[in-house]
Amino acid sequence: MQICIVILTVGILVMMLVSLRMLSLFGKAAREILLVSRALRRSAARMDLVTHEARSLVASLDRCVQPAFRVANRLETVGQRIAELSTSFLDEVAAPVFTVAALARGVRAGTRQILQSLIQRLHPRHSPNHGGFDHE
Repeated sequence: MQICIVILTVGILVMMLVSLRMLSLFGKAAREILLVSRALRRSAARMDLVTHEARSLVASLDRCVQPAFRVANRLETVGQRIAELSTSFLDEVAAPVFTVAALARGVRAGTRQILQSLIQRLHPRHSPNHGGFDHE
């Protein structure tokens, strides 16, 4: 019977030691879970801050992009007006310029013809001095 009491006592002691060890492990696990939950709370707070900053950045970009689109549209309108103006200007100016160019070519051709006629009249081709018949 004493052996049974000793075995029972040793069994109870082993169970107590195992229980204490388990409680120690559960305590460590609880502390780790607490540290992880604190880190998650800090990360969540940082994520909230990052999300808020990202939203403010998107809002700022939206405020910048809208005026840029308006400026681009205005530039497109101005470009179209300039193209229309230059087309109408060229339509109005092209015909007189071509007329003046044709007139200048005509004047140049006429002047050349008159000068060649004058040169031929003043300097005939068949002269005795320039290869005509020699009557000596």
